Amino acid sequence: MKIMVKALPVVLTAGYVLLMSVAAQAQFARNSGQDTIIDADDTVSVGDLTTLTGQVDIRQGDTRMLADKVVLDRSGNPNVNSGIKSAVATGNFYYITPEQEVRGDKGVFDGATDEFTITGNVILLQDDSVVTGSRLIYNVKTEQARVVSDCKGRKCGPRRRVSILIKNNANAE
Repeated sequence: MKIMVKALPVVLTAGYVLLMSVAAQAQFARNSGQDTIIDADDTVSVGDLTTLTGQVDIRQGDTRMLADKVVLDRSGNPNVNSGIKSAVATGNFYYITPEQEVRGDKGVFDGATDEFTITGNVILLQDDSVVTGSRLIYNVKTEQARVVSDCKGRKCGPRRRVSILIKNNANAE
């Protein structure tokens, strides 16, 4: 597997080696056999944790993850889910595939389940539909998305419940 890492000022040579292993193991895309490209303003590796900061951009194939900060925990079993135990992305989180775009304040990837849990001002854009809610659980392998709210019932109002907009393309000229 060819790995490309660019524009990453590395604090220590050992940190660079750790980051290279992270890039080889990161599998946030449904077709995870593709190259991983990581761009960030800064990176620090300590033990099994790698912290990327400053407009972090992780691309694998046609899938892209953006955030202000990403902390990768590689303390998982290296034979299961490529050794990535978790990835926590905070600040302006985006997960983008050709079919959909997910936005939120925070995205947490669980390597054991291959799921992202996105919280804080969650927006899911898919085709011509827009779905908003308090939390979105997205399975990377199955591409199944579930949006939930913290409040139930009409008393919550539309901003606190799951809200779906389906555009009627029949009226488009």
